[in-house]
Amino acid sequence: MVTYQVDVSLSHVSFSYGRKQALSDVSLSFGNGVFGLLGPNGAGKTTLMNIVTTLSRPSSGSVRIARANVLTGAGRRRARSRIGYLPQSFELMNASSLMRNVRYAAWARGLSWKASCDAAVWALEQVGLSGESRRLVRSLSGGMRQRAGIACAIVARPDVLVLDEPTVGLDPVQRIEVRRFLDAYADSHTVLVSTHLVEDLAAIADRVLVLNNGRLLLDGHMDDLAALANPEDSMASPWESGYRQLLTRTGHLPSDQDEVS
Repeated sequence: MVTYQVDVSLSHVSFSYGRKQALSDVSLSFGNGVFGLLGPNGAGKTTLMNIVTTLSRPSSGSVRIARANVLTGAGRRRARSRIGYLPQSFELMNASSLMRNVRYAAWARGLSWKASCDAAVWALEQVGLSGESRRLVRSLSGGMRQRAGIACAIVARPDVLVLDEPTVGLDPVQRIEVRRFLDAYADSHTVLVSTHLVEDLAAIADRVLVLNNGRLLLDGHMDDLAALANPEDSMASPWESGYRQLLTRTGHLPSDQDEVS
């Protein structure tokens, strides 16, 4: 049973790109546990993650991470030292070894170069890449690169871990291994996962957040999604069916592009 301690709090947060409203009056708070983020393309998921990771400043509202007001310079610096982020698109140093990449990520987070070695060994072990540490990144498969990105995000053992599509490109066994790690890590950390793989969230999410058109449609449990399922939809899991039904009721029928992006 996860004991919740509020580490991230958003109050009446809105964000716009010019005339486009990306987030509208979103209020959330969450602590230890896995929090799933669902929504179609353009729903505001990336904007929300950028705000949580302090990469974007909201147009209005307040954001606190570990009780630090991230809208101030001091609060933002304090919060960033406690956050790990894996964006959907990320860069690695292709001409360097996997170990050096992960050690560099640790060093960039404030660890000494000496301490970064132990941290990198731990991170690579968590993602099943211990035996590949000397390989050049350019020789890694797509799935290995993805797991390398996860290792870089977790290497400093952040209090708040934000992952955008962490299991994309992984085979079923690797997906299960990543889910197992996140489930254990979330016992004492905050994990926010954005994914189109609803079944991944069904396995580990303590709460699920559904966004559409910048608005929060659902903040509840996976069972709340399953309760919305269409009983005639025998081709999808209850959670997937419920997710589709929720979007349909709010005027957005998921497209094939939404499902795979």
